[in-house]
Amino acid sequence: MAFTPDDKKMLEGYIQKARPFAEMFSVKDKTALVTGGTSGLGFDIALRLLQGGAKVVVASNSRIEEEAAMPLFAGQGFADRVRFCFTDVRNEEEVKALVDFTAETFGSLDIFVNSAAIWNYAKIYDLPRQDLELIFETNVYGAFFGVKYVSKYMKEHGIEGKIVLISSNSPIVPYPVFGGYPHYASSKAAVMGLVTEAAKELKRYGIMVNSVAPGGMVTPGAAGNLASEFITEEQQDEFYDELMVWSVDGQLPVDQVGIIAYSLCTPMGDGITGETIVVDGGASHNIVRYQPAIDAYPEED
Repeated sequence: MAFTPDDKKMLEGYIQKARPFAEMFSVKDKTALVTGGTSGLGFDIALRLLQGGAKVVVASNSRIEEEAAMPLFAGQGFADRVRFCFTDVRNEEEVKALVDFTAETFGSLDIFVNSAAIWNYAKIYDLPRQDLELIFETNVYGAFFGVKYVSKYMKEHGIEGKIVLISSNSPIVPYPVFGGYPHYASSKAAVMGLVTEAAKELKRYGIMVNSVAPGGMVTPGAAGNLASEFITEEQQDEFYDELMVWSVDGQLPVDQVGIIAYSLCTPMGDGITGETIVVDGGASHNIVRYQPAIDAYPEED
């Protein structure tokens, strides 16, 4: 098949339309809102957004985390481009106020990353209602309220923005050894569903909605993750015994996840919407470097 002059013109068109490479990685002059931005993955994503040139509002319901995180951002030279807003994402009015605060502080809202989430361990047959409600109010309602008010702002102001929600690979890969995340995994599966539907509704406004689903990471939240305080001491001890023999293929560095979330906030994410990108080093496909010996697990009765 001959290569025609029209084919050459098509290639020339690729060159003409190709944006400068550095621009594709930049969020310069954008305004971002990151819930859960004072700890763990949220902190890492906020840091990357600041490094990329964005102005960032970080939100959480922890003054202790605020006091730790904000000086660290300032120490990197970002004091003039980062602000904190105390927010309980379970409270719809507080989330609405957070969106208003972001727009009023920096004059726009172009990027939203929802990283606020909590979890603990409890078997489904022991799961206290208090834990179920707390997990869903934080992980699902919090994400929903954020998307609701951020998308409303973007739509009303003609902003073709980026929305990135942090999900988890736990709906795909049940763990630990004998379970214990029914409430958390269900909440993160709901986040995946929210992404698909929100992307469907918002694409016509140029708003791209995606999710990043990490595996296990080393974060302050993960380090302090415990069994439910509402189950018995015996049930808690059973969990900790199981966790002692639970082996995974290492912990993913937080920034390996954070940089993928960041990329979805840049022009690199212009052609992606409605997707959940799993970032777990292959664990969801059972691709591992390390496989524990069978005798590492408890013997059957």
